[in-house]
Amino acid sequence: MLKEERLQRIVKMLEQSDMIKVADIMKELQVADMTVRRDLQALEEAGLLVRLHGGATKAGYKERSNTEKQSLNQKEKKAIAKQAASLIHDHDTVFLGPGTTNESMHGYIQARDVKIVTTSLPIFMKFKGDPRFELLLAGGEYRERTGSFIGALARQLLGALRFNKAFIGTNGIHGSEVTAANEEEGEGHRIICHRTEQLYITADHSKFGVSAFYTFCHLQETTAVITDSMLDKNTLNQLKNHTQVFTAQMRE
Repeated sequence: MLKEERLQRIVKMLEQSDMIKVADIMKELQVADMTVRRDLQALEEAGLLVRLHGGATKAGYKERSNTEKQSLNQKEKKAIAKQAASLIHDHDTVFLGPGTTNESMHGYIQARDVKIVTTSLPIFMKFKGDPRFELLLAGGEYRERTGSFIGALARQLLGALRFNKAFIGTNGIHGSEVTAANEEEGEGHRIICHRTEQLYITADHSKFGVSAFYTFCHLQETTAVITDSMLDKNTLNQLKNHTQVFTAQMRE
């Protein structure tokens, strides 16, 4: 069993109980004691649990900053970005939500005469100066942690626009719920969900089984989820019960 699949299984075990024991994890995953302890350490460092003597307990979700996310799952994010970019065509009007996966899309988009709207300053900087795109940055209150604009002004502008396609990242997908760590940011996402013809969620495999603070949509409302090939088969099959799935293949 691959490490990422083990980590996801451990997170799911914690969803069903306030505390899990090392012995129970060993039995469930059929792995050695030291393997479990290393996995628990990795999940604790990711802020997903707190280790105890002989086991672990739940931890509140801790949002990583944009800078911290830059070095995480880079191959997976680039593969997802390339898959997402292939869905953008000439003359589309597109919303790109904040996040390091969506930031990578610029280098893969082949289309021209595309109108790009974003609340993300890093995405704006990636696209700025490229003559293929008409670019609009929806401003408002600046949120340093994600490099995005939130608040009433941003929501007012987003609510007045319509899009052919929207690509929104997520802090976690739990069951059918697609979540954001910040209520203001999530409320902006919710508006976009109702202002676009096609809604795509970009989420690498580490986002599944994770529940952040604010639910901004459900999988049934989406056109598709774009993820990577590291997602375990059980989660993938459950995901397909709710929406279409595009699985991006990573290059070695």
